Amino acid sequence: MIKVLFVNSKNPYSEVENRYHPLWPAFLAAYAEEKLGSGVVDFQFCRNNFEVHLDQYKPDIVAIGAVTQNYGYAVTYSKIAKERSIPVIIGGIHITSLPETLTEDMDVGCIGEGEETFCELLQHFIRFEKFDIEYLDNIDGIVFHKKGKLIKTPDRQPIQSLDEMPPPKRSMIGYQYRGYVYTARGCAYNCVFCICSRYWGKIRYVKPERVIEELKEYADNGTRVVRFADENFTGNVVRLKEIASLILSSGLNKRLKFSCWCRANTVTPEVVDILKSINVVSVKMGLESGSQRVLDYLKGGVKVEDNERAIRLFRKARIQVNGDFIIGAPDETLNEIRLTYDFIRKMPLNFVDINLFSAYPGTPIWEYALQKKLVSNDMDWELINIKLDQTGASSIILSEKLSYSQLYNEYKRFRKLRLYKSLMSLFNSPWLNEIPGIILKLLIGKAASFFKKNK
Repeated sequence: MIKVLFVNSKNPYSEVENRYHPLWPAFLAAYAEEKLGSGVVDFQFCRNNFEVHLDQYKPDIVAIGAVTQNYGYAVTYSKIAKERSIPVIIGGIHITSLPETLTEDMDVGCIGEGEETFCELLQHFIRFEKFDIEYLDNIDGIVFHKKGKLIKTPDRQPIQSLDEMPPPKRSMIGYQYRGYVYTARGCAYNCVFCICSRYWGKIRYVKPERVIEELKEYADNGTRVVRFADENFTGNVVRLKEIASLILSSGLNKRLKFSCWCRANTVTPEVVDILKSINVVSVKMGLESGSQRVLDYLKGGVKVEDNERAIRLFRKARIQVNGDFIIGAPDETLNEIRLTYDFIRKMPLNFVDINLFSAYPGTPIWEYALQKKLVSNDMDWELINIKLDQTGASSIILSEKLSYSQLYNEYKRFRKLRLYKSLMSLFNSPWLNEIPGIILKLLIGKAASFFKKNK
């Protein structure tokens, strides 16, 4: 039996990043066990204390997942594993978008959807008792170093039917008060700043009955809040009705609270009624801008009036409304940023997030930032950060109209408005019982981050 240790590259000081356990290790472990059989591979998930876990568990392979802003953590974990002569697989959005950033401490990069590729890599390792570079190029969807060159094999086609996959092995990562499910992979839209549709390919759905099985597993193991993590849970109304009907008939709406992401132009009175009926208590929408011109540039197909209508429909139904907004697009003017501020101020939003327009690998904006020499393949990845207050004067500014100081001054105004909205909504929040713990974790995280930067 070989042993595999999963580790998620995350910012240990971020409350949001630590709120949920990641599901990708659970998907990979479940798929491998089904294909290889039980008793062939033992899996463990490392939540923290990576070096201690390495030395106690003594894995044969370390499997790391990373998004771009946390890729530096993945590089560090790989180096630590290599010091112990443990081979490393790296997967996730970053290595998929920039396979050329594979370091010498990483044996193999898994490109794109990982289940089948990961399973074949395990079969390869079992056969050769190592990752044998002479035969790795027989596996699609990977990148590795061979004789001083970076080798990328042909892309692997995504799994056509998600129903062929076993449910994620959540028992391995552990159950929490909060959890999340995917009822689909992919997105029907191509927002200029987002990698989702480019990473997953065309949208694919999980059958509603499978969704209900996963929700029951959560409810039976103490989870009380479940987020539908699809990019747009309300995008397919027929399917939404099917899932809702099964939730109601199973009584899961009485055992769980739900939240979801949705896109404003898919929100109708009927959709709101469906979400309300199954105990969706909170929704989040990428509203992005109060300027129609900027909104068209960022995502297209949505009107400012759509955003306003969706907000009011949810508030009328007493569903908490959270909105994400972006400032600092290349040709966005100061007046357009202030249109966004005025939109937030007048709208009955409960909570808002203000994000800096950022360039993520794999998006059209990355190519734009490369041309402007604002990013590179060997940069400090922590600078790819949507929070302007976290990176300060080192922030990557894509705006051609505004300076860092102008953007920062506007950002501070938004943050004050955000605080005001949050305080006004605090005692009506469906998460009131969790707020003290969240605030404490936020304060601890900020303090730890401060001492890290100033030590």
